[in-house]
Amino acid sequence: MSALLKRLDAHAPALWLEVTPPRGISVESLLARLAAVRGSVDAINLADNALGRVKLAPLVFGSMIKSRLGMAVVINFSCRDRNRYALKADLLGAGALGIDGVVALAGDKLAADPAGARPVHDLNPFSLLSVMDDLRRGDTGEGRRRLKTLPQFALGAVANPNRQALEREFELLERKALAGAEFVITQPVFDAAVARAFIARARRHKLRVVLGILPVKRESMAGYLKERIPDLSTAHSHFDRYAGLSEEQARRMSIDLSLALMRELAGEAAGFNIMSGGGPSLAIELALEFSRSLEDAGAR
Repeated sequence: MSALLKRLDAHAPALWLEVTPPRGISVESLLARLAAVRGSVDAINLADNALGRVKLAPLVFGSMIKSRLGMAVVINFSCRDRNRYALKADLLGAGALGIDGVVALAGDKLAADPAGARPVHDLNPFSLLSVMDDLRRGDTGEGRRRLKTLPQFALGAVANPNRQALEREFELLERKALAGAEFVITQPVFDAAVARAFIARARRHKLRVVLGILPVKRESMAGYLKERIPDLSTAHSHFDRYAGLSEEQARRMSIDLSLALMRELAGEAAGFNIMSGGGPSLAIELALEFSRSLEDAGAR
């Protein structure tokens, strides 16, 4: 079993920080920020051109985190942008670099592109998980040619506990587990009952649940999430709490609410994936506060 999975199976919940790689090739500022959470965060989870916006390749940035910070790295692989050959090549690269976990996802929908860019979707998350699993067993899909050195990454998928048609989400979750998923990262959750119901169903398929936690930076961010993100339609009452708050008030309330939720679910979730919506500063602040609370409780 990989070290990443062993950490997810530990008594105390694992703590991951999800960040987006830089827009260009200047990496020092973000690496310096991530260095501040070394020893407090168990893994850095890297997005893959989230929202269809081009960033530095997560495989490249992940290798820098591994070599310069010595932190575990989980990389999202989107079916949207690459065909199966490009995905296999990048997965082999992840294995060679010692990337700790890989996550199969469809990828956000692309906005209209004047250059005519179109999504690829040669594979879907289920077939991509199968490819990941095959590579770990040495099967490249090229007949008798088998890998001599095998990738050791853990396999992950994504899910949305907030979905209104929740039974459909559980059907998809079962298919992902059958395709090889060992852990699942959720969309952000804001309600303990929603999270518990999802964890109970995921455990039936022996999936470790890493709950998404999204701190809200300001009132305008809460409005955007409410109006523009259909996947979070069941969480509208949470976003309404930020109406009329200053940015300082919103940040403090978001950290307090997130900490309370994480503490309540710490004995049930395998881990928490703190998302850096609107920039990493608030997510880093939350991660450090939660890590200190685990140390104070003697759980880390």
